[in-house]
Amino acid sequence: MAHTNDLLGIITLEHALHPRMVLSDLQKLIYQSVFGGDHLLENPARFADGVRHEWVGFDPPPAEAGPALQLIDPGGRTARIHLAVCKQRGVEVDGLIDCLLGQGLKQGRDVRYAQRWAEAIELARANKIPFFVEHLEAAGTPDSTPHHSPSYGPASYRIVHDITDPRMLAGLRDLGVLG
Repeated sequence: MAHTNDLLGIITLEHALHPRMVLSDLQKLIYQSVFGGDHLLENPARFADGVRHEWVGFDPPPAEAGPALQLIDPGGRTARIHLAVCKQRGVEVDGLIDCLLGQGLKQGRDVRYAQRWAEAIELARANKIPFFVEHLEAAGTPDSTPHHSPSYGPASYRIVHDITDPRMLAGLRDLGVLG
């Protein structure tokens, strides 16, 4: 499994950001790395309303607590874009919405999720991540998009499917998300 060490770094960072994460949070992380945010992008009006609603909740914007982009894909393409950090940096919300709605669907595959989940199981088996192998093996592929647990803590982000796409990079730079 070529990207196992990269997945370890992603899970390690996620656990550092959310030390009380549980199995469902790990499932969501891996699910999003494979399937992206397609389920939200399929309804553009609802997507935009959701971002605007969360954006208003950051008044005043919190102090910057981390990077605007958090890589979640061992392949180096998919990332979470943290809305509070973007607002703190002065990013214009409608421009961000347009940028995110302009990306194509990720169209992940169940087989890819199963492969990535198997990598997580191997990391647990090697005691490299704080999850029990038996729990990961029993979890399998979720029937729908997993949700964060109550213990996860605040989460306000959207998914960028391909941060290597030149149009996406230019859009994020123009908005001030990237330096």
